[in-house]
Amino acid sequence: MSTHATLRRGAIEILHIAYTRFPADTRVKREVEALLATGRRVGVIALQNSGEAAVERWRDITIVRVPGRKSRGAVGAYVVEYGSFVWRCRRLVARHPAFANVRVVHVHTLPDFLLWAALPAQRRGARLVFDMHEIFPEFARSKFPGLLGRTVASIAGVIERWARRRSDLTITVNEPIDELLTTRPIGRLERRIVLHNTPDQADFGHVTSPSGDAAIPLEFIYHGTLTFLYGLDVAIRAIALSRDRGVDAHLTILGDGPQRYALRRLAEQLGLAGCVSFESPIPQPALPARLRRCAAGIVPTRIDEMTQYSLSTKLLEYVHLGLPVLAASLPSYRRYLGENALWYWTPGDSQDLTRAIAEFAIASPEDRRHRARLAQEAVAPIVWIREQAKLLAAYDELLAPRVASASTAATRSAARPSP
Repeated sequence: MSTHATLRRGAIEILHIAYTRFPADTRVKREVEALLATGRRVGVIALQNSGEAAVERWRDITIVRVPGRKSRGAVGAYVVEYGSFVWRCRRLVARHPAFANVRVVHVHTLPDFLLWAALPAQRRGARLVFDMHEIFPEFARSKFPGLLGRTVASIAGVIERWARRRSDLTITVNEPIDELLTTRPIGRLERRIVLHNTPDQADFGHVTSPSGDAAIPLEFIYHGTLTFLYGLDVAIRAIALSRDRGVDAHLTILGDGPQRYALRRLAEQLGLAGCVSFESPIPQPALPARLRRCAAGIVPTRIDEMTQYSLSTKLLEYVHLGLPVLAASLPSYRRYLGENALWYWTPGDSQDLTRAIAEFAIASPEDRRHRARLAQEAVAPIVWIREQAKLLAAYDELLAPRVASASTAATRSAARPSP
């Protein structure tokens, strides 16, 4: 990779490494942008897409892109793709003079062993941040059934504990995952914080007051990746059942993924041409306006060992925009949003989703507005401006000189013990 000519020596002080597209990944983007407030020089190593420059300056952030692809397949494909990216990142961190003065390396998962790429910087004195977008053992059991899944999950558990031990700070995406990690000892005190995937108003604007407009057609929308786990087949079947029962419901699926063809075929088989539409992904700045044209967001995630701990990013985006939400009844959704803010149904059950659609269809504008407002009030304590403040406070500690002081002692006493 020929980046020496375009990156000057010691150019980066805070480095993020993420096996993702940047700035397309909104979690990585909002965290990286928040860190510009530290006054440090910030950089990102991410995947290189076709046509993208290997090195680019974007909003005062240096982006270094390395070849790789993010596909979904067998275990072997994951190992090869992850391994190649991790090795390239490690070589950059170890050898490139632009990273010689890095103070903090912030690693975003998956994979957890991406932290290995940051170790050369740690040996030079850098602090490490382990940012867990997913929980690796549960991801493995969800992705690969049977003995294979249990074997991969066992290995993933070892890697997760190793990564947490090597890190100065572990970040998780919600309280249930944070509590789960408390049951997985790493043999020492662990500094851990939660940063929720709430929308940044720079991307989605200020929180929008719910309208509950009954004049909007009964169009439900889902935006995101199209995989079996996210239950779009359940939603399509529920639309067919709803229409059979006289409810003029429509569904827009905005996104791409490995199930796109199968979902289109299912909609055709059920005679839903014109009632279920598929739209390609759109640039993030155009997303809020597209979502607001719909009556409600729909989050049909199936429940399994991984999703029982999840708090959907798209759900939080619908809430931010003031959209009513129909959601599968996952434990984390009820914990954060309460019992009466959403229209819930049994995960994976198209008949029960049909019931929820019928209840939403007859709900008054006042009821729709009331529930959407309850949802916004429920997530008010975790809006991004507050989460951003937690991130910056943690970085104040990470960037502080390594000296024993009263403040250091206070930090250690505040660290969460890992039993």
